[in-house]
Amino acid sequence: MTNTTHTVEFTPASADTPWQLENPLPTDIRAVVNTTDQPTVESVGNALATYIGEAIEAEEIETQDSEMLWAMRVRLVGLPTDMVVWVEKLNDASREASGIQDGWIIAMQTVLHSGDPLIHFSNIMRLFSGADLGVESICDLATGRWFPRQILDKLFVHDTTQPPEEVLWITRVVEAPEGGDPEEMWSWITTHGLARCGRVELEMLGVPAILTSEAAHVVDGLAALTLETPLPPVGQAMSLGPGILVSLLECGTAVNMLQKEMPGSESRSVPSVAITSPDGVSVFPEEALEALRTGDTAVSKTSRFTKRQATLARSEWKMLLDAAEQIGESDHAACMVQVPWTNTEDDDSLSEYLWFRITKVETPNIIGTLAHEPKYATSLPEGHEEKLSVDDVTDWVVMTPVGPMGPSDSEAIAEFLSQFTK
Repeated sequence: MTNTTHTVEFTPASADTPWQLENPLPTDIRAVVNTTDQPTVESVGNALATYIGEAIEAEEIETQDSEMLWAMRVRLVGLPTDMVVWVEKLNDASREASGIQDGWIIAMQTVLHSGDPLIHFSNIMRLFSGADLGVESICDLATGRWFPRQILDKLFVHDTTQPPEEVLWITRVVEAPEGGDPEEMWSWITTHGLARCGRVELEMLGVPAILTSEAAHVVDGLAALTLETPLPPVGQAMSLGPGILVSLLECGTAVNMLQKEMPGSESRSVPSVAITSPDGVSVFPEEALEALRTGDTAVSKTSRFTKRQATLARSEWKMLLDAAEQIGESDHAACMVQVPWTNTEDDDSLSEYLWFRITKVETPNIIGTLAHEPKYATSLPEGHEEKLSVDDVTDWVVMTPVGPMGPSDSEAIAEFLSQFTK
């Protein structure tokens, strides 16, 4: 139920964490199984127990919903909250999305642990993907995102690294007025999925359409950071990176700052907060978005993202060496590596991630030249050259005419190199 300020009344976790929810919204998934036989309580329970290798606590429960053919409450070792699991008939929407014509839906609802919703969600997806249930695809209702079998295997079953944080939410853009000149249009950017993680949803309102990409980048970056760091109270400026200063504002107040033609005046059904200028005067952080647009800065990454990317970068080091050998010092492509750097060995000194362009390969190492002016590591001269090993690098990218490709884009990189000529 909404109030007159267009926001949802909700209970924060505490006064120290004003944008965290005491009661996260439920998480629901719908798994499409490719079998003509209706899954039973026993078959589903046995499949889950077999996958985790331990007995589970399960009890069949009554339901008044005619769509539920049966339902049971399940408690598994390793998952912090109980699940409700049930079976439904396959509907037309699921047939179209999954491509399965004769099958069933195994549904699940639970509440994610707000302390680490990514691990909890990943374990649930791994459980239903890996158990012998015949699952062909899974829909995450909070985001509306479908995960087909191939993606389930890649993200949750076979990959030894954690999936990216962005699987927990989806960022949507609404532009208005419809059919208008792009230079006279406005964007409203919103997340969907953070509330099931125990956080308020994030919004950015009144954004000129030409800055939509940068705005979505800020929203996604801050969404990830909220999983590691509590958000500050209204009006307190925070930095998301060099030159990227923003603050937060109650959505009702932000909505009242919109011009008539700007989208976003609708009532909210979930708790949310607006990202504004650091002084709260402007409904969107114009200076921060312009800084991103010029390419002079970047949104800070979470420690989890950095660790995951470093793991991927190092596991695919040979791919980078091969690409760098073939590309050389071409004018049409380049190989870059990211390296954490500090001016001193003092743990409290400012550090940053620097990008070096690979100029030579000395297997298993590379020679790189500093590709940009540092913000903090000012002791490094322009064109500084460094010999780097796989252990020094936290990320890498192959810059191509069709866009950057990283450690997770092995097939695309191979395709590019097969057609590359200097």
